[in-house]
Amino acid sequence: MDFEIDAEELIWKSEYNIGNLQIDKEHQQLFNIARKAFNVNKLQDEKTKLQELKSIITELFEYVGQHFNDEQKLMERIKYPHLKDHKKLHVQMIDMLKKIIKDFNTLEIAQIEKRLFLFIDDYFVKHIILEDKKIQLWQTPLDELRKNFGWKHVYSVNNSKIDQEHKQLFDIAKEAFKTVDDKDRNKKIKSILVELYDYMKTHFSDEETYMQEVNYPELQNHKKIHKGIISELNSFVKELPNLKPEVFEKELAIIIDLTLVQHIIQEDRKIIRWQQSKS
Repeated sequence: MDFEIDAEELIWKSEYNIGNLQIDKEHQQLFNIARKAFNVNKLQDEKTKLQELKSIITELFEYVGQHFNDEQKLMERIKYPHLKDHKKLHVQMIDMLKKIIKDFNTLEIAQIEKRLFLFIDDYFVKHIILEDKKIQLWQTPLDELRKNFGWKHVYSVNNSKIDQEHKQLFDIAKEAFKTVDDKDRNKKIKSILVELYDYMKTHFSDEETYMQEVNYPELQNHKKIHKGIISELNSFVKELPNLKPEVFEKELAIIIDLTLVQHIIQEDRKIIRWQQSKS
């Protein structure tokens, strides 16, 4: 099979919690189901493997449907502003699973596995870690966001140059929170965000050079993620004059968490794990 999901990504971590006990438990159960799929890939007997895959896909479809319903009720209850867009992502995920189920009997085992793992990686792991994380950030009071914001040792990718650049990104971003009450707030924050934008481009260039030097196989995909982060930050800078202070801080916290913290945790750590596997 030419696609394999990283087992490390299917281990539940406390940093994935969104602060709602029911939803967090459901996410953990989804991770448990996903790990079953990973383990099926190790089976040798094709008939057994086929039966297990069908069982897992059915279980996943049923559980995902109930989970999405519960999650949407939560978003409605807290008046989550991005509910409409989040619902569209849920529909896309359900449709993808329906397609796998519909085509199941006409696909080779390798094709079924590939589609299932792509679903788990692109629409499942990333959805929980990135999109659902936004719900937590929306519910978190601004004072708590300010207090907890900053570099933490857990973000280390065990490369001194890249870690130092990550720390610098956090230091630049942290300055934006300190200038909120200043009379020249918009001007100063825009200046800080432009600095963050410029430094992020430099850091991404260094990181891409490093990946090229070590022949990292996912270099092109990683470059696309970098490009998306730069585009999102650029759009945010342009929207700044129209944002209320409290909305600005929430949106800034979300961007920083998702583009820095989660990118470091999910994508940059893959580079280190790949290097460790090669050595």
